[in-house]
Amino acid sequence: MRTLVLLRVALPLLAVAASVVVASPAQAGIGAVAVRSRTVEFGPDVASQQATMLCGPGEQLVSGGFAGGDPLLRVIASHPSDGQGTLVGDGSAPRAWTVGVVNSGQTVRTLEVFSVCLSGGDSTAGVYAGARSDPSDPSVEAVCPQGMVRTGGGYWSVWYPRLGAARVDGSHPAGARGWALDLTVPANLPARSSVTALVVCHTGPVTAVAAAAVVSDLRSASPSCAVGAAANVCVVPRSGDATAECPAGAILTGGGYRIVSGGPLTGQVVIMDGPVGAEAWSVRLSGTTPQDAPVRMSVEAVCLGNVVQPSEPVSDLIPDTGAKRNKALALGAGLLALLLFILLVVLRRVSRRSAPPPPLIEVVVRTARFRYRDDACREDV
Repeated sequence: MRTLVLLRVALPLLAVAASVVVASPAQAGIGAVAVRSRTVEFGPDVASQQATMLCGPGEQLVSGGFAGGDPLLRVIASHPSDGQGTLVGDGSAPRAWTVGVVNSGQTVRTLEVFSVCLSGGDSTAGVYAGARSDPSDPSVEAVCPQGMVRTGGGYWSVWYPRLGAARVDGSHPAGARGWALDLTVPANLPARSSVTALVVCHTGPVTAVAAAAVVSDLRSASPSCAVGAAANVCVVPRSGDATAECPAGAILTGGGYRIVSGGPLTGQVVIMDGPVGAEAWSVRLSGTTPQDAPVRMSVEAVCLGNVVQPSEPVSDLIPDTGAKRNKALALGAGLLALLLFILLVVLRRVSRRSAPPPPLIEVVVRTARFRYRDDACREDV
């Protein structure tokens, strides 16, 4: 009876222990992408305004973006932030995505703000910044530390109500771990004016997956001419969009764009730079060029995949995931070993009780009775 009770208790616990180990394989931990968005109205104002989109509880930010810019609603910042829209320090975890704009029109304009978040994963996020070392430098780059994976990036620039700000002509992945900005800096801006590149980095059971960039020619419209003192000045209006996706099996976390030939665009406007659902990254630009030469834009998706094999010793089966998952593995394995031992003891007891008795040794003793008499010793009575 006691053996049966032990079996009824041990077998369910054994199944639970096995599920703990099975639920924590080396390939798990990337999580699922969730895109959060909100539409914000901005009134006319020469000062900068901003809007922030938070990730949900338990989610981690990987990138963000916007849609709805126009020539009178200029985007001057698109970056990771805390829940209040403030830049976070190097290595700090972001909670939201913030977009800064200037509405130079006379009416209210709207913009959709996105935050791209990971839910259910085991990676840890941090933001790292890079600033221009020289005011004349037309580019700036931020780089993730060694051992971290880039998931997205953005920018923040100083806005001067009377002078404006540096224009970001491109915001895109650079190298294996970097995020770069291509800039046009007007000559009237102060030397101290700054543009900061920001890259979102993750550490944990994730790896970068290469995705092919999509190159698209911007469409051209009929030249627009203005009468000048000496001659007419003509410009060619340009516009276009491109969408990039991740390879099969990878998840989309971000994306970026840059002009690869024929640029820069004069009066460039980024209409959209953000996710299309959770499957693709789309960018839409407009602007002008002085000549009718081809202008090409490249859009590149940022993609993540699972770590296939652990790169650390067995003592840390899933590198950089922190104590949570490795502790679960250790606990599950220890509980499984203990319950296997208990099960072995129970099975031994059962086998002893149910085994047939050992064979007996049968000893047969046979006797014979006989009479013997020696006549020489017989006495006569």
